[in-house]
Amino acid sequence: MASPAAGLTAPVESVMTSRVVMVLEEIPMAEVRAIAGRYDYNGFPVVTREGRLVGMVTKGDLLRVLKAGLGDPDVWLQPVSRWMAHGVLALRPKDSVETAVSLMVDSGLRSLPVIDDDGKVVGIVSRNDLMGAVEGGIGP
Repeated sequence: MASPAAGLTAPVESVMTSRVVMVLEEIPMAEVRAIAGRYDYNGFPVVTREGRLVGMVTKGDLLRVLKAGLGDPDVWLQPVSRWMAHGVLALRPKDSVETAVSLMVDSGLRSLPVIDDDGKVVGIVSRNDLMGAVEGGIGP
């Protein structure tokens, strides 16, 4: 069995999920709520029509909308861009698992999008992906 250190040197592209559920920046929060109900993910990358990362929306954001919507149900019609986190951290495919672990621990995030040189989302890395890489000793 490979050592955990071997897993830390692997590129994130070897452990990321490449079939990413993304949401367009202009869709209403009601649609995000429906998507979140279909997938058991904590967050979703928010992208432009060209697929460029512009933010992340999480279940925590949905709870904020739920709270705001108690007095105004029209809040669910607002675009995701109004509620998402802007300026999100992202990884590159060749970044190491160790880099991803450090970013995730330091930021407290549960997942990180992976983008190409054009800023387009090509994957996402979760805590489980990283733990699997380290426990399995995935290496180059």
